[in-house]
Amino acid sequence: MESRLTALAGRYNAIEKSLANLTAALGGAAPAAAAPRPARQVAPPPADTRDTEEVTRLKRWVHEHGLTSATFHWVPSEYYQQNLQWRRDILGAPSSQHLCKTIVLENTHCIHDDCSDPNNSRFYMIVFQYVERFDAEMVSRVLREKNPGVGKKKFNLRLADPDKALQLTGFSDGAVAPFGTPVPVPVILSSSVTKLSPPTIFLGGGHVDCKCCVEVEELIQVTNAIVAPVTVPLSAEELETIMD
Repeated sequence: MESRLTALAGRYNAIEKSLANLTAALGGAAPAAAAPRPARQVAPPPADTRDTEEVTRLKRWVHEHGLTSATFHWVPSEYYQQNLQWRRDILGAPSSQHLCKTIVLENTHCIHDDCSDPNNSRFYMIVFQYVERFDAEMVSRVLREKNPGVGKKKFNLRLADPDKALQLTGFSDGAVAPFGTPVPVPVILSSSVTKLSPPTIFLGGGHVDCKCCVEVEELIQVTNAIVAPVTVPLSAEELETIMD
């Protein structure tokens, strides 16, 4: 034991001597610690003359809440009359799979009347790709797993009434973003979205003719989204109706 301590003491002395030599080589002053890198200042999304009150509010929200990847893109008014390939090209999206939508679901049998409990909320915003469709039973299954003490009959997911959806989100159909809503509504993101490459998606941007592109991981972080398998691919026949 004594010989081991002696050896350790020798190594320690050697390290101290090396540090002393380095200090002398630097002019007798210990090397200064690197200055902390200042936090990156991210400018808010640029304003556009077409911005409505809702789009302006949404741009302000993404800036204030650190959704730094968000970019906004105005599209022609015939956007929703065109197929997915046309929409993909007008947005410059990597593929049609990167085009997503946000819908509002209501659990009509929920034990709560509001959205205060994200694991058992009356309403949810579901984000998924246009090339898939949400499955209400899959959504119910996810919520039942988060509420083991609540009976199965307490989960019945349906599309929310349009007027109620507008009241909760502040956005009309085709313009809904899963963030920046006047009432915080929990978000469920289809796990299929997380498999996209590059990991970005296009969503509603506050106006039917404005779309928002965001990074998936940042969207999850900022919204605290529940990521779960809640969608199934469209059939070949269904795809034909939106692709052609």
